[in-house]
Amino acid sequence: MSGVDDKIISVTLGEIRNLFEKELRAIYGVDEIRQHFAVLCENRFGYTPAQVVLSLPQSLSSQKIELLTNDLEALKRNTPIQYIIGKVDFAGVSLVVNASVLIPRPETEELVHWMLSTMPNNRPLRILDIGTGSGCIALALKKACSLWEIFAWDLDGDALSVAQHNAEINRLEVHFQQVDVLAERHPQQQWDIIVSNPPYVPEAWQKNTAPHVLVYEPNHAIFVPDKSPLLFYEHITAYATQNLAPNGVLFFEGHAPLMKSVKGLLQKAGFSDIVLRKDFRENPRFIRAKIDESSNTD
Repeated sequence: MSGVDDKIISVTLGEIRNLFEKELRAIYGVDEIRQHFAVLCENRFGYTPAQVVLSLPQSLSSQKIELLTNDLEALKRNTPIQYIIGKVDFAGVSLVVNASVLIPRPETEELVHWMLSTMPNNRPLRILDIGTGSGCIALALKKACSLWEIFAWDLDGDALSVAQHNAEINRLEVHFQQVDVLAERHPQQQWDIIVSNPPYVPEAWQKNTAPHVLVYEPNHAIFVPDKSPLLFYEHITAYATQNLAPNGVLFFEGHAPLMKSVKGLLQKAGFSDIVLRKDFRENPRFIRAKIDESSNTD
């Protein structure tokens, strides 16, 4: 049996890619199937996109065929490709992801870049990331701004384990804490920046949610009750009014149909200089608001 796994059989990489396109056409478009195939070849075999194309006529070992056919079956079950390969690149950091954490989205990278472009990176700041999940925001900020001291909260212990592992593999220091932002009491500290990408999709939207999201990603990190869609924003805003330093800044990511309501919530809470920003799809997605110097003093 020693040579069975490496035996060359008459199946080419191109034929396997054709099989992917045939079996997945009901789920993905051809371009996305080929992107997924290229990602799998990169992570399984170290191929660049150019090497994938050049290798299409080549026969594969049985071991490589087995790896790719197992990946194909996972994709047919709507498993997100990030969970299949177990990682994702995000704003300069490589993150391990699994079903305990939400897969970081490109929109959240936009939020990070917005923060980095508008906040001073040449002096120490104290940052709090609420609902950190995989640690993506906290770790990306720490990598870009080593002077910033960053804390990150999440209620989910499994998510915090993933986030801590991501900090270790990227050699970045972030202070992770298990904290329920919906609880009555929280650590009372002064922050220069509070950022959060909390659960924000109303439960009624589940019927419009892609199967690979609904089945595999942690629903508690996505959905909120229909009767209280601003639940997390209300609690975080209340905390921020008491714990942001003078001239501190609050950043939110949110659900496009609700962002005007989030803006109204912040206005009512006494925030000023509120900026509502669109994402790359032209949807209102992000908010930045400042606390007046006198608004959180006794």
